[in-house]
Amino acid sequence: MLSSSSSTRPVDEDTTKYNPLHKSAEADKFQIFEQWLRDNGAQFPQLELRQYDKQSDTSNNNHEDNEGLCYDTIDNEAEEKKDGGASDMGQSADSVAMMSLDNNDATAIDDGSNEMRSVHATSPIPPQTVCVSIPKSCLITVEMGQQTPIGKSILHSDVELDAPKHIFLMIYLLWDRKVNGSKSFFAPYYDILPQTLRNMPIFWNAQELQYLEGSHLLTQINDRSDAIREDYERICSISPHDFPTIASLDDFRWARMIVCSRNFGLLINGHRTSALVPHADMLNHHRPRETKWTFCEERQCFTITTLQSIQAGCQVYDSYGQKCNHRFLLNYGFCVERNVEVDGFCPNEVPLELGLDGFGGV
Repeated sequence: MLSSSSSTRPVDEDTTKYNPLHKSAEADKFQIFEQWLRDNGAQFPQLELRQYDKQSDTSNNNHEDNEGLCYDTIDNEAEEKKDGGASDMGQSADSVAMMSLDNNDATAIDDGSNEMRSVHATSPIPPQTVCVSIPKSCLITVEMGQQTPIGKSILHSDVELDAPKHIFLMIYLLWDRKVNGSKSFFAPYYDILPQTLRNMPIFWNAQELQYLEGSHLLTQINDRSDAIREDYERICSISPHDFPTIASLDDFRWARMIVCSRNFGLLINGHRTSALVPHADMLNHHRPRETKWTFCEERQCFTITTLQSIQAGCQVYDSYGQKCNHRFLLNYGFCVERNVEVDGFCPNEVPLELGLDGFGGV
């Protein structure tokens, strides 16, 4: 765990200190990932990862049948939200890899659905229990990306980027994977990240995009794609010898959507930043929220706390916030079929374009 006086791990710090003795050709990469977290001080003693089976999954927490659920009554406006986009643009296999779920539950899946995991309680968890604690040393922050050679080049330039905080997280992810590879401190985390994101429409082919014909989301997808390409080209222009060898445009696009769908906006020791938080980013979405998350300065950890009782075997959810379905689909790769809040409000949005031809003689 890093001390409170240090906000990031220096880039040149030894990243080879994790060499798991239990790792073998037969070991499950998710088990290796969880052990890596435990070895470095993370705690989630009442949770386990389960393979997600969309045909037989019964992990909806039985919201309508459970007894003793104490739903939180805190105003939703005060809810901390996972950051799914940094601009105003929509914060935004051969088949369409997307699913729409009832009961305000949503689980994003892709071609490798057998690789998907959901987080479940192994025993009853009372309200106000810290069920996840991830040390700061296991977080990837904006500042770590800024300390890389490419990050420093960006900071010393006057280049304008669409999503700067996202960019620096992406830079660290791409740089560390390329430079340090399997010796990286974060290698067990990188190994469990999805290698394809085919559930996200930015990766759909023309045939798949036809399902969105008539939707404003097509414009938002094109805008996002253009912004990613422009950011890539701008970074290549200021680091022409380094960045193209670190990441292709496809790598950059993958990293953008990994960060977009997984990063958390945090206040760490009085400094506002964004971070990738291993394990915490594996909780699926549900409204109304059943947990809350924050960075605890006393523990120097990212923590998730339950707001209600969670029964043994039930899935433990995060809330990605109150969002329109176009933002859920663009940024996370899923839609909620009945996207309605407990007060009856539907956050879905429909843009209207109105013409004023001839108005006032114009």
